[in-house]
Amino acid sequence: MYKVLVEKTVDLPRKKLFDALMSFGGLEELLPDMIASCEVAGSGIGASRDIKMKDGGRVVERLDVAHDDTVFGYSITYNDALPFENYCAVVTLEDAGNSTIARWGSNWNAKGATDEEVKEALTGLYSTLLDGLQKTG
Repeated sequence: MYKVLVEKTVDLPRKKLFDALMSFGGLEELLPDMIASCEVAGSGIGASRDIKMKDGGRVVERLDVAHDDTVFGYSITYNDALPFENYCAVVTLEDAGNSTIARWGSNWNAKGATDEEVKEALTGLYSTLLDGLQKTG
């Protein structure tokens, strides 16, 4: 069970949405008000993205899971910007005709904020990211 789970139908074929997630970069285009830069090192499992926030903070994420164009998972390995620690997330994708049902869930421990504040922030973030992937896809 996840602490946060967002389910959304995205008007993209599953393979196209999965490939967009697997590119692991481009977050500054999806979240221009929040992210100054996003540099990807490597590809596939073990790839990392170094995210520099506009407010000066930094987050490093690692791609941990990629399976059969249906499951994508990542974790945060460094974080001095967000109010949580021990973060891991999984995105599952399911065909829905020419669209995809995306489920983005995560677990974490709040740090410097309440669980409710983190849940609200991540729910909004995942929805915004899925909407952005749809628009750019």
